[in-house]
Amino acid sequence: MYLSNLFLKNFRNYKNLELHFHEKLNVFVGENAQGKTNVLEAIFFSCFLKSHRTNKNLNLIKFEEEDFEINLFGKKENLKCFEVALKLNSKSCKKDLFLNGMRIIKSSDFIGYLKVVMFSPEDLKIVKESPAIRRKFLDMNISQIDNKYLKALISYNKVVKHKNILLKKDKVDLSLLDVYDEQLSLYSSVIMKKRFNYLKALNAFSQNIHEKISKSSEKIQIDYDTFLDINKFNLIEDDIKNKIFDILKENRKIDLLKKVCSLGIHKDDFNVKLNDYHVFNYSSQGQQRSSVISIKLGVVEIIKEFLGEYPVLLLDDILSELDRNRRNFILNFIENIQTFITCTELNERVLSSHKTFNVNNGRIL
Repeated sequence: MYLSNLFLKNFRNYKNLELHFHEKLNVFVGENAQGKTNVLEAIFFSCFLKSHRTNKNLNLIKFEEEDFEINLFGKKENLKCFEVALKLNSKSCKKDLFLNGMRIIKSSDFIGYLKVVMFSPEDLKIVKESPAIRRKFLDMNISQIDNKYLKALISYNKVVKHKNILLKKDKVDLSLLDVYDEQLSLYSSVIMKKRFNYLKALNAFSQNIHEKISKSSEKIQIDYDTFLDINKFNLIEDDIKNKIFDILKENRKIDLLKKVCSLGIHKDDFNVKLNDYHVFNYSSQGQQRSSVISIKLGVVEIIKEFLGEYPVLLLDDILSELDRNRRNFILNFIENIQTFITCTELNERVLSSHKTFNVNNGRIL
């Protein structure tokens, strides 16, 4: 997959912008706060319908404007052309979504049409901060290769919301609670199995990459951390579902006491270790950064393995944070992947074939 053209209207600091991309490497050069990352953000948003920088989509609309528009054109691996278009209105907060000229009603049918992996300095949070960060990472990356996972996740979150409302009532309908737990067990079995398989694949790819980055001095290990050992059930969804339902019923007294759904896959996590030690507690900043590189590039390899084509890769101000060995590894890795890089100055070795965009205060030359 590669992107050929981007059109922006009233997005961040761009009034109107039209760009034509190189099939491989595109480098955006400029001082800080000029609009380099905004281009990558628009591409990212076109995949996930979320920004990697803010939870408020209205912040993406240019100041004093009412809406923004994004149009992206490109080609798939089979040379089939595609168009992704979307519009967000500030008054209605409604998204208008289109794929190849056809209106898309459900966001779940739009998310993941574009395959995108982004790597920014903030991604260190994956190994340094709370489980919620890692769950978000997991959910976004599985969703773009598995629509069934995304729909199960959306349904699960809705049921959790309804269950929490019920638990907060003075008198709780236990029969209705049974219904909710049955639904949670069904969606959980799907999500849990897919998370387990995804992390197993991510662990394998990341280990191979990290061995090269660390020159065989470190071994990375990624393990799924959830409330049920699903290995005991041979990954059979019905068996997993039945066991989850039993566990939820056993936990019901705690839920009624706390008035919240206190157990479930919405509490899941995954552990990242280097040489059997948790990265968060025992690794240096450089080791943490290397771990995240291995994880992110592992995500790229999973998309290639599962779908037969590489995603678009977005590297936001990353090269300046890395030593020469890691920079060279990434530059070699991306040779066959369309990549968008932002930097303040172009003083690194780049691929022989690339396109440079100079960014200055919302203008790109």
